[in-house]
Amino acid sequence: MAKQLPDFNKMTDKEIAKFWEEHDAGDYWPSLKKEKEQFKNKALKKTISMRFDSDTLNALKKVANSKGIGYQTLIRMWVKERLKKDAS
Repeated sequence: MAKQLPDFNKMTDKEIAKFWEEHDAGDYWPSLKKEKEQFKNKALKKTISMRFDSDTLNALKKVANSKGIGYQTLIRMWVKERLKKDAS
């Protein structure tokens, strides 16, 4: 017979932590009911390739690093900013 989980809503965080220190989650798999996870429908992004010479790529990386972001994120930001500006 499958083991049943206790009612965690009636336990303190400390009691829950102690329970999991002393028990194996695998013992409770049979008693768990399956849930269908709902995912938000995010707009799909397309991958593209761009070629930059070494100096340009290094400059992009330097600017991105100074802003604390990745260089590909910087490129996306700049493209979006330019598109917004040109659309005005």
